[in-house]
Amino acid sequence: MGDGILVPRINSVSLWLVDDHVWKPIDATKININGVENIFFTSVAINTHRGWVYLDLEPSKEFYKLLARGFKPTSHAKIKLDRKNKRVLFHLSLEKEVEIYKPGKAVKPVDVNENSVATLYGAFAVILETDLAKTTLGYSYRKKSIQKRNGSSSRETRKAMKKLKEGKKKRDYGWKTANMIVRDALRTRGVIVIERISGEDIRVMIARYKNKQLRHKIYQSALKGELNAIINKAREYGVPILMVDPRNTSKICPIHNAPIEYGEDRIGICSKGDERWHREVVALINIYFKALEALYEGSAQKGFGVPSIDGSPMPLGSTATHEPIEIPRSLWGRWKSLDATGLKTLWIKKQNNPKQININDNQ
Repeated sequence: MGDGILVPRINSVSLWLVDDHVWKPIDATKININGVENIFFTSVAINTHRGWVYLDLEPSKEFYKLLARGFKPTSHAKIKLDRKNKRVLFHLSLEKEVEIYKPGKAVKPVDVNENSVATLYGAFAVILETDLAKTTLGYSYRKKSIQKRNGSSSRETRKAMKKLKEGKKKRDYGWKTANMIVRDALRTRGVIVIERISGEDIRVMIARYKNKQLRHKIYQSALKGELNAIINKAREYGVPILMVDPRNTSKICPIHNAPIEYGEDRIGICSKGDERWHREVVALINIYFKALEALYEGSAQKGFGVPSIDGSPMPLGSTATHEPIEIPRSLWGRWKSLDATGLKTLWIKKQNNPKQININDNQ
């Protein structure tokens, strides 16, 4: 170094183990997960110039998830020396035989709003209350309180902000709703249909929030974040996504093609047939019909079972679904998938309690 000679510095060391002659699993056990045989092991042996070196592994949670989904270990692996933490990282390649996703006749419309995500589950219109806009508003008030108490850039303020974990919680809610919707579409071999919402459309939806910074946060997390979560989760499972025009999906009656007049709540009345419509139900049915037109070029009857909708004034003897099942976040947050039995139970409870608008987990 003193004579001007640069000494090379090795920052990372990685070794590729390309076949099973260089490494092998120790005490490999055959297991059966969901009817698929797999191999599980927690230690490996690596062949070096000084003989076999044995390593005990601590598999991550993601490794067990992939095994449960049918992925199997291959002979390709890589080890990397982590000098900072004084450990060896073992990267294992996994593979899985998959079949090409062939969508059936089912269409699953999804309507995303700043505080809820609505979808159809069979004959039920379901609203999953995400409350992302309300959560963003609550965190905004808490942050203002912390800054007012400790200052805007103090050490105590930074520590308190980190403990809030706002982004992590909102992402968790978004991924849970996307996972339930996509898995239900995968179960029915359906096509997920969402609205092709532009940035200007979203700004109109959240225009009632006066604070510019708050509007931007709701724009990013509650609407764009939820739509992107559904799209990315659908790509992960190979479920096709169809985007339709969002124009007038919640303003036009799907029966009479007439405007719906809304009051202060989300229940409107058709200006021609006097049917009572819930705003999310109208949006789901119109999105459904637009998907049929897009898939079959206006021939909605070609291979599809068109929903049975009559024009009698609701709720007196109508077969159309005009009141959805509203499920709070405290309830669906513990679910792993939409369940027909659970939804039927909630629907019966709602019919027995007509004055109760929302169904909560305390009933």
